[in-house]
Parts: sequence; structure tokens; C-alpha cells
Amino acid sequence: MKGQAFMFSFLTLTVIFFILAIVRPVTAAEVIGHRGAAFYAPENTISSIKKALECGVDGVEIDVHLTKDGKIAVIHDKDTRRISGGAADLKVAEAGWEELKKIDAGSFKSAAFAGEKIPLLEEVLAIIPADKKLFIEVKCGVEIFGVIGAVLEKSGRRGNTAIISFGLDVAAMAKIALPRCESYWIPGSKFFQGASVEDAIEIAVRNNLDGLDLDYKQASASFVKKAKDAGLKFYVWTVDEPAAAAVLDSYGLNGITSNKPDVIIRKIKR
Repeated sequence: MKGQAFMFSFLTLTVIFFILAIVRPVTAAEVIGHRGAAFYAPENTISSIKKALECGVDGVEIDVHLTKDGKIAVIHDKDTRRISGGAADLKVAEAGWEELKKIDAGSFKSAAFAGEKIPLLEEVLAIIPADKKLFIEVKCGVEIFGVIGAVLEKSGRRGNTAIISFGLDVAAMAKIALPRCESYWIPGSKFFQGASVEDAIEIAVRNNLDGLDLDYKQASASFVKKAKDAGLKFYVWTVDEPAAAAVLDSYGLNGITSNKPDVIIRKIKR
């Protein structure tokens, strides 16, 4: 009888461990392509976004500015000097779309991308599958909300879209202007020179935001726990080292943004 009892217990434990191994998620962290997959292709371009999707990302992050004639250009900087390799120096807010779309935004990366253009937000929306998240970092001010809502509505995209911004006013306005979108605030390094983790969490909660999106160097296991205990999601940027991604993933955060999303996926989603 003792032998049978031992065998029963052993088999029971084996089954339990087998079930747990199957149902336990490999990782809770989403992997988000930074400006598409900026290590491999010119940032914020259609080529970069397609590359990120090929890598198997959970979502894509892009940057946007509002042009002089009310278009939403997908570009990080407030001017075109860097992405044009110095060939064109236009301030996005003071330029019309007809001017901006002529700029070569690919050659600065390599000759293989010569002729790549600055895309419009609607062009990006057209290639992002509905089951992939889109994080739109607003690099200008709240004036963009007079346009962005109409662009999203026309695209037919009803969910899986988030607004992120260093500007607390922009993140807060996003919750009012775009109630179907999540909104994340990026407290910059200067914020933490005079404020605490608890302050950042309290501000996000008070403004009805969905979460925080931070430089990964500002993240810690305790910060993530406190944020999640307050009902906030927690994302970090920009992580290209697999070892760092593994540590961050162990904190239980929601997502990791990377220029090399395929490398991070292989590390934390094995």
C-alpha cells in the first residue's frame, strides 16, 4: 500500500507540474518596436515599421508632429535636418506636407534606403494589423488633437492604440479627446531630480492615465509593483541588450520598447 501511495503521489505531482509548465506564461512583457525597428531601417519610416512587424513585435511605437497645413507627419525631431542628413532643414510645424514629402528620409541610414519618405499617420495606420498595438508619441502639443481623432476614426482603428507623451498636458488631454485610446505619461529624468516614484504614480492616477512609460534606467521592481498596485500599466524604453531585457521582464512590467525587437523577443519569449 505504501508503494501504491507513493506512486500515486508522484504521478499526481508530475501531472500538476506538467500543467503548470503549460499554462504559466513564458513572459508577461510585450515587445514594442521603437520607431519601427530603428536599428535595421530608417526610424519612423514604412520600411522600419514593416521590419518591426516581420520581427514579430506585439506593437510598434512611432513619433508624430503636426504640420503647418494640418497633416500628421511621422517624424521624431521638430525639424528635418538629422533625418535628411543635413540636406533639408525644415521645421515640421512651419512646413507644408508638399515640402516634407519630398525629403529623402532614408539615405542618412544607408544608401539601401535612399528615397524613403516621411510617412503620414494614415499611411502607418494602413499597415498596422488590428491585433498589433500602436503607440503614438506626440512630440508637439495639444493642438494635434484637433486632427488626430479624425485620422484615427477614418482609419477604422477602434482599439489597440495608445498616446504617449513627455507632456503631462498632452497625456491628460488624450484621455479627454480620445477616450478609446490608452494614454501614458513619460516622466523625464528631470522630473525625478525633484520628485519621487510615488509622485509620478500619484500624478498619473490623478489625471486618469492608463500608465507610465519610462527610460528603462528609471525602472525597478519596487517601482513597477507600486505602479501596478495603483492600477497603472508600466512600459520602458529603449532596451537593446538582451540581459537588461531579461532583468526588466522579471519585474512584471507590461512592455519593453526596443530598436532590436527580434533580439529581445528571442531573449524573453523563449
